[in-house]
Amino acid sequence: MKRPVGQRSARTLIVTALEETCPACGERLDITQHRHRWIERLDGYLHVVRRDRSCRRPGCPGPRKVYHAPEDLRLALPYRTFGLDVTVSIGERHLRGESLSTVGRDLCARGIAIDQRHTGRVFRDFLAISSAASGDEEKRRAALRAQGGIVLMCDGVQFDDRAPVLYLAWDAISSTPLFSERKPFRSEDDLRPVLERVKAMDVPVVAIVSDKEKGLVPAVQAVFPHAPYQFCQTHFLKNCAKPLEKDLSTLGASVVARATRVQKIAKKLNDAERAVRKAQEKRTAAAPVPVPGEARAAAVTEGGESHRLSDVELAKEVCELGRQNARVSGRAPLAPPELERHERLEKLRALVDEAREGGHRGHRKARHSSS
Repeated sequence: MKRPVGQRSARTLIVTALEETCPACGERLDITQHRHRWIERLDGYLHVVRRDRSCRRPGCPGPRKVYHAPEDLRLALPYRTFGLDVTVSIGERHLRGESLSTVGRDLCARGIAIDQRHTGRVFRDFLAISSAASGDEEKRRAALRAQGGIVLMCDGVQFDDRAPVLYLAWDAISSTPLFSERKPFRSEDDLRPVLERVKAMDVPVVAIVSDKEKGLVPAVQAVFPHAPYQFCQTHFLKNCAKPLEKDLSTLGASVVARATRVQKIAKKLNDAERAVRKAQEKRTAAAPVPVPGEARAAAVTEGGESHRLSDVELAKEVCELGRQNARVSGRAPLAPPELERHERLEKLRALVDEAREGGHRGHRKARHSSS
């Protein structure tokens, strides 16, 4: 089954398991499986590739445990197609008085394929995450204690400047949502109650990760003064890369334009090859039947010749390489996909130019030798 056009042009995000060495044998863990997920967000499709690790050494005494890549709940809820930004948008707009059908039609006009039935389900998800309290369950606390504690992450998402902020606290190790609350303000006093609920779980907090929000930082330091606290490196790097967003957008549009031209060339080559094949079939049908001995000799001659790519076959290979390299993923913000695709296409262009120059020199040498 073909993926929708939006998915074929999706941005790719690659997430790898945090564990790098096996605790049993000390050897490096191998990437043993890839899990793909497509998320439909307000800014387009996102292709998330989660790379899991495990130890495959024959003599390892430990269990064959699979270490999963962390799941970022800020992108989407588990087992959901629509992103968290779509969920918050539907929830906040419906709470303001807009009907679900109106919100659904507006999202469809923006290119997000959603019907009224799914709009209602997403709104119920919004209500659920607005008052999540799985951290109060004793069974959940026992599971978190068994894994050695939690790496607490806390972040907020807001539909617009007028809407309350939806804060979510979750465990980064198990990707377990703990608590969530809608807060009208971002002050320290508003955020302390969320963190106090986490502290009341009586589960060891191994570390805390958050962005550098003004109200969240003092709230974390007040509730968990002795826990290791680190700012999110992704947020920091994204802030550093913000001045490049316009240039990357222009570069990405250039890559798309070049890839489109390559696709047109590939289509012309396929059409021309199909026309030549039909003409050959007509000539073969009209040709006399060869003598068995002559046919055998011709087959031996063709089998003895070394296969060499024709110009059309070579051009098709180059077009296919261009198509593949125009879709490769990068690792933003240090290696954005737009830059990676541009550099690969430029290398391919240099190879084509070098081959073309070599062909011209070869033709000139042939003309000189013949004269």
